[in-house]
Amino acid sequence: MGRGRAGHTLWQRVRASFLGFDLPVRPAPAPAPRTPDVVPRQSAGEGSRKRRPNVRPAPGWFELPVLSPGGALTAAGGDAVVLEAAAPDGRVAFLVRSAGEGEPSYSLELVLRGDEGPQPLMCLIRYARPDGRMRELLVPVVRGPIGPAASYVGLPEFRVGAAWTASVSVPVGPESDWDTDTVTTSIGAALNEATREAWRRVREHVGDGLRGVIDGALR
Repeated sequence: MGRGRAGHTLWQRVRASFLGFDLPVRPAPAPAPRTPDVVPRQSAGEGSRKRRPNVRPAPGWFELPVLSPGGALTAAGGDAVVLEAAAPDGRVAFLVRSAGEGEPSYSLELVLRGDEGPQPLMCLIRYARPDGRMRELLVPVVRGPIGPAASYVGLPEFRVGAAWTASVSVPVGPESDWDTDTVTTSIGAALNEATREAWRRVREHVGDGLRGVIDGALR
């Protein structure tokens, strides 16, 4: 009788016992599907892709090699090129120089390759400062009367391991438009007269607003 009462309420079982008949057998409910105890493993590549922020440069930009500690040590106590790179189109070469002992200072030389015309080209350099904020420097390059076109600028707060990118070189023209503070800071970073002369050539091709900014920073 115990089997006949399986699956029925207490009232149904009491009433059946009082009347003297057996309750029909009800099939036991099927057990719910059990969740596997093993969690599917996530591949290392998939996990890193989810955790890593998207650091790919925007269109028109490209990543430059990170300066390694070993590369920086090659210039200890002197002035030497510690990193070389080139734009994807091969038009501009990037040479990072290091000077000084202990905490060296870094500078960047941009060299124009190929047979470019007299119109100045402009590159924008962007790198991470120690506080995590980004610094931007405009670096013009223009062919001179003798030798390859080159510009030389300081890289304040640049350091070993800093992530940095550069824009492709673009011709300077009346439509060129840059932030006033960036122009002023960039002209202040010029380390030689050739770079300042490149800015004077840039001045000849931009609008009146930027001409005034360039004139003020070159004084």
